[in-house]
Amino acid sequence: MVRDFVGEMTTMGGTVLVTGAGMDMSLLAPLRGRGLLVPSKPIQPLTEEELIRGLRGAVAYVHGGEEQATAEALRSARETLKVVAFLGVGYENFVDVTAADDLGIVVTSTPRAATESVVELTIGQIINANRNIGRHIGDRYPYWRGPEELPHELSSRTVGIVGLGANGTRIAEILRAFRVDVAYFSRTRRRDVEERLGLSFLPLLELAERSDILVVMVPCTAETRSMVGVEVLKRLRPGAVLINTARPAVVDPDALYEVMSDKRVGTAVFDGFYDRNSRVAAKLLKTFGDRLLVTGHIASHTREAMDRMVLQAVGSIENVLSTGADEHAVGKHGGNS
Repeated sequence: MVRDFVGEMTTMGGTVLVTGAGMDMSLLAPLRGRGLLVPSKPIQPLTEEELIRGLRGAVAYVHGGEEQATAEALRSARETLKVVAFLGVGYENFVDVTAADDLGIVVTSTPRAATESVVELTIGQIINANRNIGRHIGDRYPYWRGPEELPHELSSRTVGIVGLGANGTRIAEILRAFRVDVAYFSRTRRRDVEERLGLSFLPLLELAERSDILVVMVPCTAETRSMVGVEVLKRLRPGAVLINTARPAVVDPDALYEVMSDKRVGTAVFDGFYDRNSRVAAKLLKTFGDRLLVTGHIASHTREAMDRMVLQAVGSIENVLSTGADEHAVGKHGGNS
């Protein structure tokens, strides 16, 4: 089905390739108004070969799926492709921005469009894991064997947040409403947020030592990959909860296996998980299945967040096609170059 649809699209000129799931395609109407051919539904998933075929004749590419926009795929479209509009902020994991820059293809992202959605899921999982709700679903009566099995109220816990960007700040705001003691580590210290919310700034290792619950909320880059490793995880309080609704690779999987084995980490929560072909990922799931709460990268997927991301992407595409620039461009075309 995917191959047939991609083949159909490549016969058309001036196309927009749209990948992913759950989009309201009517929101792409402004692109149709520009005379571009927009498909009736997005497609997923795509192999590199299928992506190359789908990009033939495409002037814009709305990247809302899990496919890798590799250098080879982008080079194949260099004659026509002007813009890759990524839905979300973790574009580094899916788009070869360096190759796009070299080819003169603008890559854009959708900052802040999914903040409320990601934060909402993260807060829900913090409560879920702290109270161990899943263990009790379906039971009519509690079965505590002793007081040591009783969960703790959030207000008695210390939550450490790694990364105080838009998402981390919003998480801190909500936790403080629960009267939770919140500390954070960020490469850029946020004294204004500290003062407003009453947060403590700590170096990463000290943050881990104080944390009953550690929330990972940084993008996955070359600098942050595996930054939450064995040295950090072994400093957590015994039985700690690890919440990673950012990218799995920020947490070192071998280190996670080690600290879950000795119950330094009692429960680990991930939105999206390591590569399905990864040996250590399979071992984690097999060994700690009841202590691993894994969702399929759904944090940003609410109707409202998806609509905001698509509308922002459409605006970016229009800007790039009209002027060659956009405020949400990344790489050498953006403010982070």
